[in-house]
Amino acid sequence: MSFKISFCGKSEIGKVRKNNEDSIFIDNDLSLAVVADGMGGHKSGEIASSMAVKIIAEKYAQLTEAQMKPSPYYEKYSVQTNRLIFSVNIANAMIYETSKAKEENKGMGTTVTACACCDGILSLVHIGDSRAYLIRENSIFQLSSDHSLVMEQVRKGIITKEQAETSPLQNVLLKALGTQSLIEPEISETEIKEGDKILLCSDGLFKCVKEEDILSAVKAKNNCEEAVKILIKESYEAGAPDNVTIALGTAEKIEFKEKLKMLLRKIGI
Repeated sequence: MSFKISFCGKSEIGKVRKNNEDSIFIDNDLSLAVVADGMGGHKSGEIASSMAVKIIAEKYAQLTEAQMKPSPYYEKYSVQTNRLIFSVNIANAMIYETSKAKEENKGMGTTVTACACCDGILSLVHIGDSRAYLIRENSIFQLSSDHSLVMEQVRKGIITKEQAETSPLQNVLLKALGTQSLIEPEISETEIKEGDKILLCSDGLFKCVKEEDILSAVKAKNNCEEAVKILIKESYEAGAPDNVTIALGTAEKIEFKEKLKMLLRKIGI
C-alpha cells in the first residue's frame, strides 16, 4: 500500500529563551519532515539547526528527484532510508567544518530528527534528544531513543525515568550533529498504516507535556494544525522554558491520479 504523510508544523521561542535555536523543515511532496534543536553560543545553535534542516532537505530532494543511490549504500535499508542517511551525514560534515572555521562557532552542534515516507515505510534518521513518535489508534510509541546522559542512565537502570525528568544533567547529550567529523546516527524503518500520525518534536515539548497528554491532544483533533496549536498552548501553560518545535503528519492513501503524477515526476515527464 502506498501512503503519503502530509505534515504541518510550528516553532515557538517559548517564554524564557531570548532566541529560537530550533529549526523545522517540511516538504509534503516528499513526505519529509526535519526537526533540529541547536546548541552553542553566539547564535551558533541557530546556525547549526538551520544548516541541518536545509542541507538535509536539499540533499534528500536532489537524490530523490535524480533517482540516485547514494554511496555508501546499506543494503539492509531501503533506497529512501539510504538517501536520508547520506543527507544527514553531509549535513554533519558541513556543520563540523563551519564550527572549525570560526572561533565563535567552535563546538556548535544540533540534534536532528528526520523522517520520510515512501511505499508504506517510514524512514527515520536521528541523533540527539529531539524525538519521533508514532500515534496509532489509542496508543503512542516513541520511535527514537534519546541520546542523552540521563536516558543512558535510565537504560542501564542507574536512575528511573522519573528521576531523569528532574535531573540537573538532563541537557547533557551523548551525541549531536556537527560535533565530530563522523557520526553514527540512529536509523530505523517502520511500516505505517492509514491514519497513523507521526510527530517530531524538540525537547521543549516533551519536557513540558506528558506523552499521554500529547496523545490526547492529537486524538482530540483530526486537523493536525489544530493539534499542533493545542500542544504549543499546553507547553506555554507549563512554563515553556525552552523553544518548542513540532511537526505532525497523518498517513494517507495515495490516490491513483497522485500516484501517476509522482511516477511521471520520477521519470522526468
